Amino acid sequence: MIYATRTGVGIHTGQPCTATLEALPPGSGIVFDTPQGIIQAQADRVIETLRCTVLGSGEARLSTVEHLLSACAGRGIRDLKVTVDGPELPILDGSAAGWAEVLPQSPLHLREIPEPLIVTGKGGAFIACFPAEKLTVTCAIAFEHPLVGTQVARWEPPPAPASGGAYLEEIAPARTFGFIEEVQKLLDAGLAKGGSLDNAVIVHQDRYEPPLRFANELARHKLLDLLGDLWLAGFLPKADIIAMKPSHGLNCRLASLLSRIDFE
Repeated sequence: MIYATRTGVGIHTGQPCTATLEALPPGSGIVFDTPQGIIQAQADRVIETLRCTVLGSGEARLSTVEHLLSACAGRGIRDLKVTVDGPELPILDGSAAGWAEVLPQSPLHLREIPEPLIVTGKGGAFIACFPAEKLTVTCAIAFEHPLVGTQVARWEPPPAPASGGAYLEEIAPARTFGFIEEVQKLLDAGLAKGGSLDNAVIVHQDRYEPPLRFANELARHKLLDLLGDLWLAGFLPKADIIAMKPSHGLNCRLASLLSRIDFE
């Protein structure tokens, strides 16, 4: 069963890509079928985390997988084939909404973890994961910027079968963002070639362009990214997750720790 086909450009490469989402039998996992070969959506396939999450296997490589994987996490999708013809998934509108809205709702796959897990980064960044009876995710960002400052977003999925609604309405529409001062630096680094006001929020000194969808949209997007990267573990933990200034690097380190838990 094919859920949908999405066509667009990669936000970093600027190259066109078409992605077709197809259901797979239970136990298949999420796989990306690229022109260079198959890549399993697993934490041990992460090969780069600069500005986006990049997966690789052999000659195959695929960039910016986190938004689609976030939609899978929020919708409880564990078995999916994604056939792509480019090096980077389409950015669509910069959020996960275009992916999430075409996927069916399944029960969220949560697993108990035996002990707390913590990963730390520079400048006070950390993600702490404490065992709990249910999942709650709190994400905070902090920038020395007159408009942004500190923002906090929280997601607590309601019990099934309504578990997808909160994600669709509260997290999936949050778009990626960048600061106007960074734009030229990103271009010089070979990134953001496909970026535009149609797929990203630009933070100026005195305004957001285009206008925000939520007052804390930037923090919500960081939470969106966190869910997508953690889905590389194959599940979300029954835990209180507290993320302070998360990044793809920190997210994927935590996903790697989760994926190595022995549940036997």
